[in-house]
Amino acid sequence: MARRPGSGMRWLLFSVSGRLSRRTYAWALLFWSVVMAIPVSAAVSAEPDSSEIAMAGLGFILCFIPAAWSTAVMSIKRLHDAGLPGILVAVLVIPAASFFMLLLILLWPSVKGPNRHGPAPDHPGY
Repeated sequence: MARRPGSGMRWLLFSVSGRLSRRTYAWALLFWSVVMAIPVSAAVSAEPDSSEIAMAGLGFILCFIPAAWSTAVMSIKRLHDAGLPGILVAVLVIPAASFFMLLLILLWPSVKGPNRHGPAPDHPGY
């Protein structure tokens, strides 16, 4: 039986080890959507020729880098949970296919019981 990986926010958002349930994955995607909405809304509400636009752009870049990494590693963990290879996360960068891949990641059921990536994510803390 595979051992349970670490837990906590650092594991959830930045580690590729373990498995992730559909619910936790959806909540984490919502979290990053809200975080990314902050600099976007600042840019939209800024005056066209002001320094606020530049600051919002910098804020967007500073938010995007961890959000993109985190979304990729969470997607890998979700694919592991579904019994699929983590390399399929590369499909998320293909514009026409990314929507369907995201649906697959969100809707594909978990493999029952432990697999080579760890125990089923139905334990508290997943």
